[in-house]
Amino acid sequence: MNTASSPLRLVSIFTLLLLAGCNSAYREAFNRAREAAIRGDFLTAARSYRDACRAAPDDEEACGRVPLFSVKATDQAITTARPGCDAGELDRCLPPLLDARDLLPEHVEVNAMLDKASQLHTERCASQWKEDGSVGSAVAGFACLQSRGHQLPVVAYQDLLAARASQLSARFTALATTARSRGTQGAAAALWTTAQCLAPSDTTGAEFQRAQQDFFAQSSIPVETRLDGPIYRPIAQTLSSPCMSLSSGLPRGSRCAENGTVSGQPSPLVLQVDAVVQRVVENISEDVNHVRYVSGTRQVPNPRFERARDRLGDAERDLRRAERAFEEKDKECKKNPPAHDATCVGCPDSPPASTPACDEARRLDEERKQKVAEREEAGRALDGLPETVTEDVHDTFTYSVLTHDWRSPYQFTLHANTPGGSPPVRDAGELRFSDAEHVGFSPAGISADPLDVPPPHAFANAFLERLAPHVFAAVQHDARVRGAARRSACNALPANWNTDWVQCWAEATLWEHGSEPAPDEFLRLIASSTGATEQPRCR
Repeated sequence: MNTASSPLRLVSIFTLLLLAGCNSAYREAFNRAREAAIRGDFLTAARSYRDACRAAPDDEEACGRVPLFSVKATDQAITTARPGCDAGELDRCLPPLLDARDLLPEHVEVNAMLDKASQLHTERCASQWKEDGSVGSAVAGFACLQSRGHQLPVVAYQDLLAARASQLSARFTALATTARSRGTQGAAAALWTTAQCLAPSDTTGAEFQRAQQDFFAQSSIPVETRLDGPIYRPIAQTLSSPCMSLSSGLPRGSRCAENGTVSGQPSPLVLQVDAVVQRVVENISEDVNHVRYVSGTRQVPNPRFERARDRLGDAERDLRRAERAFEEKDKECKKNPPAHDATCVGCPDSPPASTPACDEARRLDEERKQKVAEREEAGRALDGLPETVTEDVHDTFTYSVLTHDWRSPYQFTLHANTPGGSPPVRDAGELRFSDAEHVGFSPAGISADPLDVPPPHAFANAFLERLAPHVFAAVQHDARVRGAARRSACNALPANWNTDWVQCWAEATLWEHGSEPAPDEFLRLIASSTGATEQPRCR
């Protein structure tokens, strides 16, 4: 029995057909869901129907199947996960439960199984890493809990992670305070930054900033640059403190010794620079330039005016000729007027017959009128033109350009007291400046270019530019050598994490890499010292 389709059903079918043709995301998701449902993969079906519903929220068919297949997928996931959960095999237990929770976040049984799994993992971590009061065991236990943190979205478990992180942060805070009181600023900085990474707070962050500054002040390598040798006196007077002049480019983890002595600082790096900077010699060369410019103006006959005047004269002459020709023919026409032909008595008069003279007179009269118009046009053209025009007068300006070239030959040898020694660095060349001068001449648009004589400090800065890369390379090499030597003193992980070992490790990292230790790296070191395989991370 046929029944009429409801308007709502027709609209739904029309919407589906429209979406199928225009919405590729919907079409792909819907087809994927249907194929997954046929083969019994309810998880893929539920997610795909959800994607289709998001692409077409008004589609009842896709949106209506989301809850249905979500329940089927959850039941399927629980069945898959249960053997692993019962056996305590979390790698088999957790993935299906997380998939189910993605579909139905409030599902009671799924959340209960996740809660049970979190309790199991907590007990395992506590059993594996018993609290013995050591920092290593505490960090390893925290790393163990963290390893499943992304798989256990259980409120109680996440609260436990936060509480353990806060406890560890407080412990590192206490150690950092002790390190500061003992004057080991590198250890204090490493411990404060670790405390901050575990439980960020404004107070801890401020303490870390202070400790970091103290660390760089204490452990940066003091650089003492000694400059000797025959140097041209005006230049030498501005080279009294070469390191301070180069301080902005020093590698991180080094500073100028002129900044003062700090308790616990490393031994200075002494850079001996034996230099020769000769007297500045000036050479001058001359070039002669020529510039054309407008020196004035003058009035000259306007060629267009002259042509227009000639045209007017021609037009007047043509007009006079045309008038004379017309007058002659007009007189001849009047002497022999056309005669009227007699036709009949009482008939209307017929037009008089024309004569050749009269025809010619009429033609000449038209020509005369044309010549009058041409003369008037020529007169108007002449009236609109000036008789003279202004013309630029050009002249040549000749001037000399004097180029000054200043040169000061130099050479230097740089020695460093880095342990193990390194060959001295040598360099030689010229410190050179040049400038040109010439007068100004405004009519030609030339501005004066006065001479700019380079002062002595310009030559000093140029010398430092040649010296700088060698100084920076020597400092970097010395830092790497010191870092390697310092690392050898604290290469073995300690049984007890005292501040002296942390200070050694922090300084070795600073000198080798030019940066303070990363908190993640410090936590991994502590965890690895216990044999833990899980890697702790900052929160």
